[in-house]
Amino acid sequence: MTSIARAFLWFWLGALLALPGLAQESEDREGGIIGTGIVGIVTQLGSIWVNGQHIRFDPDLPVRDGLGLDRAADIQPGHTVAVVATPDGADWRARDIRQVLPLVGPVSAVEGAQLQILGTTVHAEGPVTDVSPGDWIAVSGLWRGDGIEASRLDRLPADWSRAQITGTYLGDDPDGLRIGGTQIAGLVPQHLQPGDVIRVFGTAGPEGLRADRLEKGLFTEPVQLVQAEGYVSPPRADGLYTVLGSGLLSYTDRPDEMDTALRMRTCGTEAPMVTGARPADPDGAMRDLTLRLGCPVE
Repeated sequence: MTSIARAFLWFWLGALLALPGLAQESEDREGGIIGTGIVGIVTQLGSIWVNGQHIRFDPDLPVRDGLGLDRAADIQPGHTVAVVATPDGADWRARDIRQVLPLVGPVSAVEGAQLQILGTTVHAEGPVTDVSPGDWIAVSGLWRGDGIEASRLDRLPADWSRAQITGTYLGDDPDGLRIGGTQIAGLVPQHLQPGDVIRVFGTAGPEGLRADRLEKGLFTEPVQLVQAEGYVSPPRADGLYTVLGSGLLSYTDRPDEMDTALRMRTCGTEAPMVTGARPADPDGAMRDLTLRLGCPVE
């Protein structure tokens, strides 16, 4: 597949951002340093580079939700991760790493650089010649529209039977819960808001997944700032859109100008969505973090 030209656009989401799980931030600030969230594809090792950020780690740091990744030293280029990190000199130090797998399931069809898994189309970086229908694949990469731009495909053992999907909840679908092209049955979601990142586990079906477990959120602890890479969703009628797979929300009054084919690196933080006020930053710490991540500040 011909690579799409990557356009890295930075935008400050400021007050128009909702980050699930940040309600406890004030308590955590009193009890210790709040980390920064970095979500994206591993591009280099040593320790790892994600979204242009050099993240160091203890080789034995456990990887949460890893399939074949028990510890940080097992991470390879192409894996997708959500890291909670703190500054470490000119770099970052990981204190928590989660493997993010947009899709895990059996392949139903292969055609050139495209695979069908659980009803969702997966776009590989080139022709797929070593995968056959029936193979179980763990897909790393980024959501783009209803499909996935894969950065890595890992074959699972022949006896594997646990399907999962991780993606953005965009609201109710007439046919029920759906992420990408995958129809999800078996659970009625509770207390979900558009933009929430959810992880759904269950058994595979021809066009979807029968769920027995649903979890919400990317990070295991509150974070004060998130840097993410991904594609934006088409704006809703009210202008709301999200960077798919990031948990970051914003609004636009120019929906026709949103280009969902552009791959972006995005920074965002919590703030009241109604008043439009920026979060207080009396000591400039947030500004420093924003600049460190390469995001513009006003």
